[in-house]
Amino acid sequence: MSEKTIFTQLSRRQLGKAVFGLSAATLALSACGGGGGGGTADPSKPLQLVLSGDTNQGGAFAAAAKKYKEATGITIEVVDVPTADITTKLKNAATANDLPALARVTGLDPLWAPQLQDLTDIAKNRKIDENFLQEAPDGTIPAIPSDLTAVGLFVNKSLFDKAGVTFPTEIANSWTWDEFVAAVTEVREKAGAKYGVVMDRSGHRLRAMMYQFGSTAFPKEGDKYTSDDKAVETLEYFQKINDDKTMPKSVWLSGEDGNAMFKSGQVAAYYSGSWQVADFNKNIKDFEWMSVPLPKQPLNATNLGGGFMVAFKDTGQDEEAKKFIDWFYDDANYTEFAKQGGYLPPKDLKVEYPFQQAAFELYQQQIAENEGKGENPIKRVVSEAFATTPFSGDPLREETVKMLGGSQDAKTTVDNIVKLYNGG
Repeated sequence: MSEKTIFTQLSRRQLGKAVFGLSAATLALSACGGGGGGGTADPSKPLQLVLSGDTNQGGAFAAAAKKYKEATGITIEVVDVPTADITTKLKNAATANDLPALARVTGLDPLWAPQLQDLTDIAKNRKIDENFLQEAPDGTIPAIPSDLTAVGLFVNKSLFDKAGVTFPTEIANSWTWDEFVAAVTEVREKAGAKYGVVMDRSGHRLRAMMYQFGSTAFPKEGDKYTSDDKAVETLEYFQKINDDKTMPKSVWLSGEDGNAMFKSGQVAAYYSGSWQVADFNKNIKDFEWMSVPLPKQPLNATNLGGGFMVAFKDTGQDEEAKKFIDWFYDDANYTEFAKQGGYLPPKDLKVEYPFQQAAFELYQQQIAENEGKGENPIKRVVSEAFATTPFSGDPLREETVKMLGGSQDAKTTVDNIVKLYNGG
């Protein structure tokens, strides 16, 4: 994985675009350089932490907030909103000059990215891995990963055993995509599985597949995003296996839930990621499942993601927000958080999970031995928020859906993706 992400300096003109739509009161507040943000928070006024999915991860953030209240007397109000709504919620809050003190987000929005506090001191003091830190154009670190996720593969072990088909358990013995497709086809035919594999309808997952095929998957060279022939090759292969046998078309074309399909026990394998481990451990009772190495073609590669902890400026609770973040990344506090929610740490920390230890260790090994040639995806999230021409949506997913629907070929799909990344 490349550790170098090229930044485009944020011009005054772009800054104007980034904050376009903010009220005059917001701009005036920022201009005065304080807005009451420097004082100590009133303990009777909770600090809001806006996030998504905490319930799905065992309430780990809520548990951390409770522990913080016991330790400090300060209330952290965890506001858990649906994943589909958090982007709109924070946009509206920025426009209304009503941003929360804290948020855990999976991406930074150009609208409010300039309003983030600098977390450099916390990142350094708490020894966050520098591979997962990216400076903004002004040299600050506006976001620290709250956790890491990695794209990964699950198999229905019961179906594989029924069919008498083996699968690798170590990355050193990983299967190729051709071997993997042959294996799930055999399972489907011998064990009566309805489908061979499902993959989440996500460019994030498909990008990992591109890395496995040796593609750099739309890196930025200079001030332009680019592509390569391996990206086309990946999409051609992906199109071939979307045939309602190996992979159901309904997931990518109709938005059917791959998670639910795998948990139904009718699918041999599920190409998703580490965030599913806690859910499967709790909710799959009817069959055995395992986390196994991803396919390679020829590279062993994954794609990283996760959440980011951010603190907003000029909320009147600036200092207390940073104090919570600093407390959160203390080794003992973070270890407890990671164990409860099934999270992978963004720093060198040994976590003994109460469930599926082997699965978490496999994911950590997959990250450590990642051979993907693309840009560091964690850093890319930050850099894209400050880019001269920020884009929205998921061009890789959206154009791939068009390809699977028959309206364009793989080469046209790649060309269109590049155009969209470049603002075309």
